[in-house]
Amino acid sequence: MLLVCYATAVLLFPVAAVWAWRRGGVRALALLTMIAVSALVVLALIAASQQGGNRLVQTQGYTYTATRTLLLAGLSLIVPMVASALSVWVTAPRMRLGLVYPIAAVTALLGTVVGSIVAIYALWK
Repeated sequence: MLLVCYATAVLLFPVAAVWAWRRGGVRALALLTMIAVSALVVLALIAASQQGGNRLVQTQGYTYTATRTLLLAGLSLIVPMVASALSVWVTAPRMRLGLVYPIAAVTALLGTVVGSIVAIYALWK
């Protein structure tokens, strides 16, 4: 499941960001980013719950697991999506749209790598 989330953040979100930019400019890109971030926050909160399959809730409590899950999702998925959207916003008016997707995908990949490393060290206790 985590691999699907990473693939979506790195490969599919930049495609959707470029598509949103072509269709509606800044407003569509901002709306897409807000929807994606909101969906990831909701999914992280569900994954942190006992109904979502998290067994740590019984021993650690929901607050502990929710904050840790949100930190992991934020650093390894949400930050790369926002960075990808920002790279589309910055490069799309200045370049051909064919070059914007590779830039956005590389930005998302770098954000995922850096965010995952920071999340590992932040959650290591």
